[in-house]
Parts: sequence; structure tokens; C-alpha cells
Amino acid sequence: MSRSLKEGEVEELKSKADIYSVVSNYVKLKKTGRNYTGLCPFHKEKTPSFTVDTSKQLYHCFGCGEGGDLINFVEKIENIEFIEAIEFLAKKIGYNLKYNYSGSKESSKLKSRLVELNELAKKYFNFILFNSKKGLPSLNYLKNRGFDEKTLKEFEVGFSLDSWNSFANFAKKRGYKPEEMIGCGLAIKSNRGSGEIYDRFRGRIMFPIEDIVGKTIGFGGRVISTMSKTGGQEAKYINTPETRLYSKSKNIYRIFQAKNHIVKEDEVLIVEGYTDVMALYQSGIKNVVASLGTALTSDQVKLLGRFTKNIVLVFDSDTAGMNASLKGVERLREYNEQLDLYYENNLDIRVAILEEGYDPADFIFKKGKEIFATKIKNAVNIIDFTIDAIIKKYNIGSLAGKLKASDHLIRFISTLSSSIIQGECIKNVAEKLNLKESLLLEEMLKKEYDHKKRAVRWDKDYDIEKKESVNENIIPLKRIEVEALKLVINGLGDRIDELLSLGPDYFRFEDTRQLYLIIRNEISRVREDNKKVNFPLKITSGAIENEDVKKLYNYILFSESHFKNQNISLVSNEIINNLKGIRISEEIEKIRKKMIEYEKNKNAGSDIKNKEAASKYDELYRRLIELEKEKMNLRIL
Repeated sequence: MSRSLKEGEVEELKSKADIYSVVSNYVKLKKTGRNYTGLCPFHKEKTPSFTVDTSKQLYHCFGCGEGGDLINFVEKIENIEFIEAIEFLAKKIGYNLKYNYSGSKESSKLKSRLVELNELAKKYFNFILFNSKKGLPSLNYLKNRGFDEKTLKEFEVGFSLDSWNSFANFAKKRGYKPEEMIGCGLAIKSNRGSGEIYDRFRGRIMFPIEDIVGKTIGFGGRVISTMSKTGGQEAKYINTPETRLYSKSKNIYRIFQAKNHIVKEDEVLIVEGYTDVMALYQSGIKNVVASLGTALTSDQVKLLGRFTKNIVLVFDSDTAGMNASLKGVERLREYNEQLDLYYENNLDIRVAILEEGYDPADFIFKKGKEIFATKIKNAVNIIDFTIDAIIKKYNIGSLAGKLKASDHLIRFISTLSSSIIQGECIKNVAEKLNLKESLLLEEMLKKEYDHKKRAVRWDKDYDIEKKESVNENIIPLKRIEVEALKLVINGLGDRIDELLSLGPDYFRFEDTRQLYLIIRNEISRVREDNKKVNFPLKITSGAIENEDVKKLYNYILFSESHFKNQNISLVSNEIINNLKGIRISEEIEKIRKKMIEYEKNKNAGSDIKNKEAASKYDELYRRLIELEKEKMNLRIL
């Protein structure tokens, strides 16, 4: 079931809200004539140029030009989308939004009930922690760890009683049904039957989890004693299960409270535990969040990417932390494949490893903010971190260990979709293993990735429904050629003629080269007849004889282009530069090999032959310099 706001609902919301009341929570406003002025929250200034006009319910900054109505202000100041701003504002002023529904209203009503139930649970757990004798041991535990009461109340930390049905009975008395408590993950259905339920969280410190607009959608519970009356509580942490409201792979702990600090610092720190977030926050580091018991997922990165491009994963040095970071690389691969090929300014994901025996909370309390800040400053890029982690697995002092490490590293580097990043990694690995770049590059192109491996592993029973899984089998070097063909077949961008003029030598794989020639010939034929070329380009089946080429063409024709909403000029430029760069790199490698041969054989023949060899060596050197300049101009490293 889907829903949309009723017509006029946005205007109704704005009529109920007062721009001064909302803006004054963020900006210190002073009455100036009929308007209010203050320092703009969107840029740094010393003289107030930010103005609020209450008669028009508008704001404007004469310094940076930002302006609009109250919803525009909430969008900008909270860094949220339009519909999120509407829901945020409605919640802030206590207004119930009215929706049009396609299908049953029951689903939406249930979601609202589940949110209300979670909010009730948050207040209930918080009350027990601060106002109950049974909550006192947990409160003392938190204080002894270094947390002050102000922080605990700001984070709305609570405590669930070590009882089978304490919260369930409390909620029932307030009109909530057992199925609603099960639906939001606060209760579990009993095996005894007859509709009995029991509390999921028992004898645990409770951390409420909120979504991007501040609605409570779930909880994390930490046990502090193994002596549980209700049993079955061995796990140190348990979280709300997947529900209509909560998904651990899509949500992030404290993102609602941290997002503005993330924008301000242009960086986000990601830790593993709820108490880690609290400790850093209490120490004045507020651009911090936690993943919810998983390695960082692409959905979480997309959410964080709305606020910053700079991500630092903070781990302790134990094996779990190290493994989580490596899993993070795997989980991010799909997301990165859509970014690092087309954007020079991709997300900068770095890894900071703390000393053994310290989690972030212990580290900040015992070693202090300055030493922690140094750790963050010295964080390494996630790809460099992965390379180092792989190398540590092998004894590179021995030839066998070095061969195993290089093979593992080549397999890792080949999964990266950008040839620019691949080139940088090859340089890095060559230096660390004391090997020649050319040898590693040759191995990447040959060993295990020969023509059979590099060809698309087309499924014999391939159909349109399988196109996404097929795409996963295209290795990065080939993917560049496939994306180039996608541009031409779909008529995207203004550099199609340049792609057609490159020539078949820029397509190293047999099927992409053949398809390129067929496309080029087809477009030339249509243009010779003075006809308009229609896109997507339709090629008759008779014009494609090779089955692999036919399958490649069908795959491109029917697959959705994941860059269709991106800046096509940037995409085209990146693809063409990659094609040219790979071609140039191959030619450079050939020249270097020839120069090495001439160098080995110098003075081995007569004077005349030696002079000829020296002359040819000089020619090759000049050509090498030209190619290196071309490569630099393309920004291919």
C-alpha cells in the first residue's frame, strides 16, 4: 500500500506552524523593525544578514542567498528530504498529517501505532533507569564507566526489568494489542499458545534507535549481568528484529542527532557500539554514529553520503573488528562500482585501528580526545587498509609467501571497477612487495584473467530477468568497454562520434570488439543513406552471427543504465579517458620492454648496429615521454 499527502496538506501544515518559533530554535533572532535578524546558520558571518519575515512566513540571507519558506528551512538545517522535512515539522508542532491511500489504510495506521508503541517503551525504560531501585545497578554501572547523567538523559538511555512480561503488561493497560508488541519487536509470542507473549528485552540497558527524522523505530539492549532470572539472555547485545519500521542494514544509530554535526565537520566517524557513540559525544566529538551490528552496508553509505563524502571506520584491534572492516569492503563493492568509475571525488572511506584492549569508549576516557583525534587523522584509506591486511596474512620474506600474497592482492585489485584506482593499487603493492609494477600488471591481465576468464560468463539459459546477475560476472576492465557500448547503443551524451572514431584496438575483448565494429558499420550505413540514426540502436539478428556477441548486444539493449540519471558528459568523459588510458598503458608497457631489450644488448654488436640501437632507444624514449604526458592529461595514473 502506498500513500501520498492530501491536496492542500502542506499548506495546512505551514499555516499551523510559525516560522519564528521554529527558526528561533536554531538561530538567535533579534527584532529589527517588522522583521527578525540573526547570524546565518548556513554560512559563517560576523554581521547578521539572516532575516525572518513573519508576515510572509519566509526567511532570506542577504549574505549567501539562502531563502524560502519554513519547510525549505527545515530541509536545509536538518539536511533531510522534502517529505522528511514535512514529517519532522508535523511531529515538532504536534500536527497529524492527512494522507490519500491506495489500498487499505490499515498498514499505515499500524505503522503509526508501532511508532507510538516504541515511543512509549522508550519513556518506560528511561523512567525505570532513573527512578527505580531495580534500575540503579545499571545506572551506577554506566556512571562508573564514565558517563554523566546529562549524557545518559540526552541519549534517553533506559533499563528493561528482568521480568517476563513487565513491559507487555504495561502496554496492554494502555490499549496496545499483543500483535502490535510483536510487530514492533518488543515482545515474542510464547510457545504455550493461547496468545501469550513475553518481553524480548529483559534485564538490559536500553538504547533507543531513531530514524532520519527522529522517530523511535527500535532498540538495542545490552546485558550487564549473566545472572538473569528469566534466562536465555546470554548474548551481550540484542537488537530489535527486522520490522515494518526497523532494518539494521538501512538504519544508523544516532544519525538523526549527528547529521548536522557531520555536515559541519564534513566527516563521519562510524563505531561499533552504542556506548562508543555516547563516550565520543560526551567528549565533544559529535559527528559519530554506529552501524547496527553489521558491517557497513551500501544503504547506510548512501544515507551517510547525503551529509559527507568522508567516512572513517573506527575499530578496536581485535579480530572481530578487523574482519568487520574487510566484510565492509565486500558489502560496499556494489555501491562503489557505480561511483568510482565515474567520479574523481568518490567517497573517501578510511579505517582507524585503536590499540589492543581498547574500544573507542575506553580509549577516549583513558587516553583523551587529542590522542583519539590523532588516530582519526592518521586513518588509512579502506583499500590501502585491505592491501595491508592481506599482506599481513603471508610471510612475504619468502618467495612462496610473496607469490601467494601477490596472487591474493591481484584478485582483490581486479574487483575494483576503476582503472585509475587499480593503477594506484598496483603501484602500492609493487612498492610493498618490492616487485616491478609491470610484472604485477602483466599478471593481472594474464594469470587467471586470460581471455576465457575475462570474457563474460554468459549463462546458456540467459534471459532478461537474469541481466543483473550477469552484470556481476563482468570484470572491471571489460565493464568499461561494455559501458562505452551502452552509451553508443542508447545514444547517450554528445561524444558518440568520438567513441566511434577510437577504432577497434581500444576494445580488447573479442565480443566487445566485434559488437563495436557492427555498431560502427550500422551507423555509417544509415548516415550514408542520409537518414536519421534512431536510438536505442536496433540491429537485425542477421547482422550478428556470433552467439556471444548477440547475447552481449541483447544484454546492453535490455539492461537499465545505472548512470541514466547522472551527468552524461562526466560519464562519457570518464569512460573515454579510461579506454584511452588503458590503451596508453599497454603501449607504455610494450615500449618499456623494448627499451629493456635494447639496454641488455647494447655494445653486443658492431659500432653501426650499436648506433642504430641507440637511435631506436632514443626514439622509444621520446615516444615514452609523449605517452606519459598523454596519460597525465587524461588523469590516468
